[in-house]
Amino acid sequence: MVKNYGMIYLKSTNVHLVKDMGMIPFKLNKNHNYNSTLITFKNGEFTYQNDVVKGLKLDFVKRIFNSYTIDGSLYLLKNSKKYDVLQMFHVTLSSFCYAFIYKLVNPKGKLYLKLDCSYKLPEKINKLNKLSKCILNKFFNKYELITVEQEKLYSELIELVPSLKGKLKILPNGIDFDYFEKMNLKYNYEQKENIILNVARIGVEEKNTYMLIEAFKNVNEDVRKGWELRLVGPVEEEFKKSYKEFCNKNPELCKSIKIVGNIDDRIELYKEYEKAKIFSLTSIFESFGIVFIEAAAFGDVIVSTDVGIAYEIVKEGNGALVKSGDTYSLTKNLERFMTRNSLHDISYDSYKIIRDKYDWDKIVEFLYNEIEKI
Repeated sequence: MVKNYGMIYLKSTNVHLVKDMGMIPFKLNKNHNYNSTLITFKNGEFTYQNDVVKGLKLDFVKRIFNSYTIDGSLYLLKNSKKYDVLQMFHVTLSSFCYAFIYKLVNPKGKLYLKLDCSYKLPEKINKLNKLSKCILNKFFNKYELITVEQEKLYSELIELVPSLKGKLKILPNGIDFDYFEKMNLKYNYEQKENIILNVARIGVEEKNTYMLIEAFKNVNEDVRKGWELRLVGPVEEEFKKSYKEFCNKNPELCKSIKIVGNIDDRIELYKEYEKAKIFSLTSIFESFGIVFIEAAAFGDVIVSTDVGIAYEIVKEGNGALVKSGDTYSLTKNLERFMTRNSLHDISYDSYKIIRDKYDWDKIVEFLYNEIEKI
């Protein structure tokens, strides 16, 4: 019998269709014949539904109170019985309400929670008093399946909430290699140039853009010659002003730095990854960091601050991580890879890790098998 699968995330926009919010129900539909629906407010146009995630249905929630919690709850009071399995995200007031209402209306239905969290969730749980922990346990008990994206977070959560053992699984985010092949995008080391790539919101405090610029500046001039630092992403106005001043003081250096700006076209963005040899993100904090997966899928060698999923990609030595703010270590690690005779082997290692472990088809196949068990 075909399962009816609902994924409720009222903040969804078009871009979420190609992230985990859309890819999980889409791949369950495409590969496992689920009748999948994404439940959301109508936040603009959803053009990816026509091609990239064709077959995924959308159900728009009425914006009566303009409240994720209230409007989502009203929707589930009326529609919970439509869904054999309901997926939601995060430990929030909304997910608390959704879980209790769904089980009240559809007690035979199955609930799946994708935590989509960072180290902050274990920190918050650790600070809860006895009553709050009891309420959290009752919340978790409503779910038949819960997943977390990172191995280290899995261990911490099991230690903090022993009742999760058995129902908590590791499920990372991934890359749609089917889409890559359709768009003629592929890993090819021979196409790569001497480029260090950064993809982030440029100039936002938590992205710490100047740490990377300073590290690149401090690379030995002979080593830096022939390399380009490319910054891709929306640019903060304050950064534009400060960067202009920086370039007035460092005119020769800025000839080797390209502020590309925002790239809305996914194909053009992926071509940036295709060309780069090194990917560097200097964020202070990332919950997961999908850009690491995207970069490594094209064989970019990761040289980054130790945030999000980065460690799990480079732990075999095919990249390097530094502490946030440690510009000296970042400089030295950039130099180490920039001066290497060939990055081909470790570039391929990075690509292979993503192909084996972070392919959406494989990730969702694992999820499908877990759902079928509950």
